[in-house]
Amino acid sequence: MPMPARTAGPSLALVVMTGLAIMLNYVDRGAVSIAAPLIKDEMHLTATGYGLVVSAFFWTYVPALLLAGWLADRISVHRLMAGGVGLWALATFCTGFAGGLASLVALRLAMGVGEGVAFPSASKLMARAPDHRRATVNIALSGGLAMGPLVGTLAGGAILEVADWRTMFIVFGLVTLLWLLPWARLRAEVDAPEAVAEAAVAYPRLLATPSLWAMSVFHFAGTYSLYFIIAWLPLYLVKERGYGIGDMALLTAFFYLFQTIGTAASAAWIDRLIAAGRDAPAVRRAFAIGGFVISAAGVLVLPMTTSTITLMAVLVPTSLCFGCNTGILFTAGQTLAGAASAGRWVGVQSAVGNFAGIIGPVVTGVIVDRAGYAPAFTLTAVVVMAGLVVFLVGVRRVERLNWG
Repeated sequence: MPMPARTAGPSLALVVMTGLAIMLNYVDRGAVSIAAPLIKDEMHLTATGYGLVVSAFFWTYVPALLLAGWLADRISVHRLMAGGVGLWALATFCTGFAGGLASLVALRLAMGVGEGVAFPSASKLMARAPDHRRATVNIALSGGLAMGPLVGTLAGGAILEVADWRTMFIVFGLVTLLWLLPWARLRAEVDAPEAVAEAAVAYPRLLATPSLWAMSVFHFAGTYSLYFIIAWLPLYLVKERGYGIGDMALLTAFFYLFQTIGTAASAAWIDRLIAAGRDAPAVRRAFAIGGFVISAAGVLVLPMTTSTITLMAVLVPTSLCFGCNTGILFTAGQTLAGAASAGRWVGVQSAVGNFAGIIGPVVTGVIVDRAGYAPAFTLTAVVVMAGLVVFLVGVRRVERLNWG
């Protein structure tokens, strides 16, 4: 079937602003892990209680992803993004005034609703890119996802050195609100009619597609490992390895720095290979295998390190592959769905994938309370490899499906 005519894809300004939104998304949602040692001590939370706070975000985030995926194919994506960013920014700001476990949970619920709009909306926009540019423009998603924890860890660590954790949330919330000002100038491009010939595929047919569910399980595995690092690596470094807050922030930032490098480098490499004539599905499949295998091995070995040097030596390849993994998740989903259906496909895929955020923090908290950190690292590595197996069986070629 001949492909519809396509434009050159989203402009640089749109890619940058989308990337900033995703970055702020992860700055704000990851702020609780940066301040975790201080919040736990002040509010007398157990590891299980802290896991509940992290998990609460996903109770609303998962259904919000499904709703946003549907809305992104039907209403103004510009307004949808603006409303979501405004809501999560206010929730982050108000977290600075939380009084206990109940208020923390309530604000995390509100944040989950707001942040649920980001990835379906961003995927709808980035899917407009032609095949040989898709990995690069998706740095907006995977790069923003990596840069968010990096910026949040460095900025949060700096704020915690001179102020308290409440000030950090207030500052992050206010900075996120500022994003709305330049976003207002991009309305014409964001809501321009798409250069595709077909309408979005109906949900019954979408949900009957086996590759959607294979991608969703694959997304679950990648998300489980990512959230494990975001939520528990800072605590592990402080509570288990004895690092101070400043050293913890630097080591965690070191991980996110190389994750960001891995995101950009793998995206450029993938697009260069495809532009040179390599088979695009085979290229993406090879990068998925390499990224997941190496990241699983790194997570498994990390708690076995005995010094800062060996810890950093393991963190480098692990974080590089984490960056590659997140890029593959979104480019693969967008490619399989096609531009017209990318919003709802990624909405479903991300919703299923983010069940890891509901299950993972609580499971990890229980394991840490009862058996320590090492078994939690092992379980995470097993989840990653299981997700890869499902992907390899369920998605034979990463190419646009023929919806007829």
